[in-house]
Amino acid sequence: MTTANGKLGVGVYGIGWCAAQHIAAFENNPHAEVTWLCGRDEARTRANVEKYGIDAPAARITTSFDAMLAAADVDIVVIATPNHLHAAEAIAAANAGKHIVLEKPTGLDTEELIGIRDAVRRAGVRTVVSFELRYNPFLRFARWMRESGRLGEIRFARTQYLSRVTDWYAGWDWVRTRESGRSHLLAAGCHAVDALRWCSGREATAVSAFHTHFTEGYEWPTSIVANLTLDGGALGHVTSSTDFMMPYAFQVELMGDLATLRQDLLLWKDTPLDLDELSAANPFPDVTLEGAADAAGNPAIHIRCAMPDSGDVSHHPFQAEIDDLVAAVIEGRETTINVFDAQKTMEICLAADLSAERGGQPVSLPLISG
Repeated sequence: MTTANGKLGVGVYGIGWCAAQHIAAFENNPHAEVTWLCGRDEARTRANVEKYGIDAPAARITTSFDAMLAAADVDIVVIATPNHLHAAEAIAAANAGKHIVLEKPTGLDTEELIGIRDAVRRAGVRTVVSFELRYNPFLRFARWMRESGRLGEIRFARTQYLSRVTDWYAGWDWVRTRESGRSHLLAAGCHAVDALRWCSGREATAVSAFHTHFTEGYEWPTSIVANLTLDGGALGHVTSSTDFMMPYAFQVELMGDLATLRQDLLLWKDTPLDLDELSAANPFPDVTLEGAADAAGNPAIHIRCAMPDSGDVSHHPFQAEIDDLVAAVIEGRETTINVFDAQKTMEICLAADLSAERGGQPVSLPLISG
């Protein structure tokens, strides 16, 4: 705790749409205080502070990332810059002994992933990667259903990240480029890959993918479908696209040998799920369950909670993510999603892109050993 009032000091690099949510979450945590705001252009940084209503009264503004890393009142660094800068900045922050909030994607190739892994491992700092949908109540409930055994053995898992992002997006100038955005999985759909891993509890052993390009302005393919072989003999599927004329959609399906979760419905074939028993056992107060029916009239259970149904970062559970990191720093433990775990998600994305470039040729996982 390095601030004058005994809180963890936080420096934020890259002041924009997403960083504003990180800042608000840190300011709302009683054990943290934002002390530095860093951007490459001071006038633009100040304009964004005004634009996004950022309230961090103790923060000074700088254009020097090195100065922020050297500051005695910075314990945690938030990296919310364009994607191609993440790895070098995360390595520098770890080398400076700072704990890290790292926006996804963590790295854009295996060399960057190894560099992050090794720097964090040497420094022994705590990290959290912004796959913040792990803190969404629906994904938490889906994972619990699988862990509790109520779905049985998972045989198939499917996730989808479907958006329509063009020049209205604040980061359009860099996300559309091959240098920084790189691919739809790396720029956006990695959330779906991470959800498949986290909810199914299975790791990919190989991936075969195909991609295509429809939306103008992007320097990379704008849709990709990836088929995965998962440990234990299960299969997985991820769709990631910005091409469809529809509202944003984030879909999760877990199909087990006892029951199936298909987004907000729980379904079965032979042995019904007991609504009363499930409601009594449900550990999440922000999730409620009620009797329902599917489109064909078959009995089902409806899951009611805040769904991951918006791509707007203000709808994502950043507070839980930031609270997890702060607690991890204080308690000396790891977070729900550190850089070592996130590396596995990123490897699947890289392998899928590589497979698609090779016309669907399967790529074995992991890409990185050790």
